[in-house]
Amino acid sequence: MTEPGADPRAAIDAAIAAGDLAAARRLAAAYWRDHVNASAARYLLGRLDSLWPAGAVREHRVAILRSFTVEPVVPLLQAEAALAGIRIAPWVGEFNAYGQEILDPGSGLYAHRPDSIIVAVQTRDISPDLWAGFASLTEADVAEEIEAAAARLGDLLSALRARTTANLLVHGLEPPLDPDEGLLGQQRSLTQAEAIAAVNRRLRQQVATLGDAVLVDIDALQARHGRARFRAEKKWATAKLPLSIEALAWLAADWWRHLSLFAAPQAKVLALDLDNTLWGGVVGEDGLTGIALGDEHPGVYFRTLQKAILDVARRGVLIALVSKNNLDDAMQVFDEHPAMLLRRDHLAAWRINWEPKAGNLVDLAAELNLGLESFVFLDDNPAEREAVRRSLPQVIVPDLGPDPSTYADVVRGLPMLERLKTSAEDAERTRYYAEERQRRDLRSGAESLEDFLASLDIAVAVSPIDAMSLARAAQLTQKTNQLNMTTRRYSEAQLSELLSRPGWAGYVLRARDRFGDNGIVGVALTQAEAGACEIDTFLLSCRVIGRRIETAFLADLAERARAAGLAELRGWYLPTAKNPPARAIYEDAGLSMVRKDGAAELWSIDLSAGGPRTPAWIRTSAGDLESQA
Repeated sequence: MTEPGADPRAAIDAAIAAGDLAAARRLAAAYWRDHVNASAARYLLGRLDSLWPAGAVREHRVAILRSFTVEPVVPLLQAEAALAGIRIAPWVGEFNAYGQEILDPGSGLYAHRPDSIIVAVQTRDISPDLWAGFASLTEADVAEEIEAAAARLGDLLSALRARTTANLLVHGLEPPLDPDEGLLGQQRSLTQAEAIAAVNRRLRQQVATLGDAVLVDIDALQARHGRARFRAEKKWATAKLPLSIEALAWLAADWWRHLSLFAAPQAKVLALDLDNTLWGGVVGEDGLTGIALGDEHPGVYFRTLQKAILDVARRGVLIALVSKNNLDDAMQVFDEHPAMLLRRDHLAAWRINWEPKAGNLVDLAAELNLGLESFVFLDDNPAEREAVRRSLPQVIVPDLGPDPSTYADVVRGLPMLERLKTSAEDAERTRYYAEERQRRDLRSGAESLEDFLASLDIAVAVSPIDAMSLARAAQLTQKTNQLNMTTRRYSEAQLSELLSRPGWAGYVLRARDRFGDNGIVGVALTQAEAGACEIDTFLLSCRVIGRRIETAFLADLAERARAAGLAELRGWYLPTAKNPPARAIYEDAGLSMVRKDGAAELWSIDLSAGGPRTPAWIRTSAGDLESQA
């Protein structure tokens, strides 16, 4: 942090000049938090490449279709993304021309090749009758207009999805600040606001069918900040800009919150301090009954934080503990305190000792087999936060102020903890890691690796990607880094389009063992051409690393290729900073490297030779694993 009165830009530039990019990014985030305006945005965008290591900045192309002036919001959005290492490449459509731009395949929208599209429209444009003519509508008119308004925008969205696989962010409709009929409107079966909400419900249902699309709840955004503060009718009249100065920042932040689901890596672990973070006081000194935790001030604030943490855990984020404490004292709170919402079975792992927290986070990352960039670390102590930031700049360490009543809001406000969808595997993630601890205990007592693997009673099943597994398959392509041969990312829409092409096929692998069902843990995408089956994507979750399940998966792909009359199975290994563990997958399965192109390697096997072969300790099934339980 900079000293009061110091020039924050000078401090950022000094940190950059000193090569301390982690400190520069922290200073930049603090500067942006206090100066959300066009000038600060221009400064941060000018420093984007300097704030991150060479090659770390990723581009995300965004197109904005709009029925109002959005230009002042765009640089603020770019600054929000810049703090996450993302360069937003924007394209803004013509005012109120979104319909033509969607329907014209030669429009600038499609020429921009966007990764994501924001459809920023207003109620007054989609349904002038519901916005300004509600008082003159009969009950039957209202019902008819609800359906018509939802279809009006819904049909355009369907046409848009037919022409692009880009992620879609669609503005929901907002009610006017002052209802047409005043209090008289309360006598209707549907008020003006309720009628507009009914349109939003229909839109939400349609958006959910489009894949990689989300309805942006503009009504909730305005309500959160105050509708009167959000809107600027004079600006609308003079510049077609309905947003106040404050609202420009609020909308930009909300856009980024949604875009980050597609553009930025999501955190996988929330690591928590204990004393004065999850409860008030120090359990080792105050005892189980002396800590502040309950329904009264100040203990209620820590319960509220725990509720927010549980909400995050339900999205599939792992919860871990990193605390300087006595283990027995700390776990007694989880096991026995009546006001605790978090319990031992919510925890994926913990390090409760007197060692430096940075080292404990490194140990946790190794245990969970996840990169440190996947961690968010929450601690009330500024000194501990700073120590972790300096030792582990890749870990996300949000600031917690001195007021615990704000802690839950900090957690709820972290975009990297958001999720657009969750899978059955996400819901069971903590259980998977508890089972993995049991596997490690079993392995420590086994005489050999083969004995250990045989004792696991591993079973796998490979099946084509279908409507039920499409979302999980896309999720794995986006999240898997270590056991990923090519690290090609696909959205649901992109994956669906790819699998519709001639010669392409996609498969998912499910796995279970004596300790439980791992769910879908593998994805393969293949293309048949010129007598060969070429693997475009081959990946497995890090949860199943070290069991040779990948060889069983390749054996299944080889059998399918042979059955289709193909003579060769081949695939590239494209190295990244995170996938060296994948390099041996093809070699271990019996493939040979036949070509090198820079660091990239092409591996191949002649299918007439009979390989690859499933390891002896793995049972395979073409059906449901449940039948083998």
